[in-house]
Amino acid sequence: MRKAMLLVSLLAIGGGCARYVPPAERVNATNVVSLKKAFGSGAAESATSSGAAAMAEPTGWATLTGTFKLNGTPPKPTPLQVTKDHEVCAPGGKQVLSEELVVDSTGGIKDVVIYLVGPGKFPVGDPKWEHPDYAAAVSATLDFDQKNCVFLTHMFAMRSKQKAKVLNSDTVPHNTNIQGGNKAASINPMIPAQSYATYDPGGEASEPFGVSCSIHPWMSSRMIVRDSPYVAVTKPDGSFEIANVPSGVPLEFRVWQEKAKFIQDVTVDGTATKWKSGRMKITLQPGEQKAMKVVVDVGAFGK
Repeated sequence: MRKAMLLVSLLAIGGGCARYVPPAERVNATNVVSLKKAFGSGAAESATSSGAAAMAEPTGWATLTGTFKLNGTPPKPTPLQVTKDHEVCAPGGKQVLSEELVVDSTGGIKDVVIYLVGPGKFPVGDPKWEHPDYAAAVSATLDFDQKNCVFLTHMFAMRSKQKAKVLNSDTVPHNTNIQGGNKAASINPMIPAQSYATYDPGGEASEPFGVSCSIHPWMSSRMIVRDSPYVAVTKPDGSFEIANVPSGVPLEFRVWQEKAKFIQDVTVDGTATKWKSGRMKITLQPGEQKAMKVVVDVGAFGK
């Protein structure tokens, strides 16, 4: 019996087992597309399309102007409590008011900031995108001052390659806490009376960030730092101008105000418009002088 079993085993080994051959693979085109999307091919194709769109070049320069007006009765400014250094910070008992929302007698909204964010990363120094007037000031030093314990520029705009001379024109010290954001640096220097510090942002921020003073905690302002020079802040009457804007290409701006944050529901030249997340898209023609009349309902600013 043992010999018979051994013989059977030897025959099985000598003859070999039938080798398993997998069935021919079948390719399902639908599955291939799904897999490509899952593993990033779709993203790559999208990026290629975006890159092609970003390759469009401006054909000249235009000017964008406008006004921001409030529809409704503006809320009264909030009185701020001065808790120290009264002879400097509230001379003669002067009442200091919040500048979170400032509206003039014509309804003009002050300190709305409009800044370029697209079609892509701004090509600093490219003469087709950056007008010579802006290129000449790309590394300029700007003044950012404080007097009577108030930041004299409540909404301060600068480029990422520029520097700010942070002045203290008071007779008491301040610490100027520039909070930065994204690639824009944060600093918090102690600035003696009648002295200054230098702020070098080193990069841009995606939206405005805060500036404060812990010695005088009622002090507050905002900064925006961008690679692009195409930034404007509305004046007390709500007006703004951005000169020498690239024309002939789709542009995207963001619109922000301290109390409302990104402004979305507006009326532009009499037409109700939605700027999703504060994004305003526009294409200007060479030599165009575009003027916008923007109205924002008081409800956008909360109570």
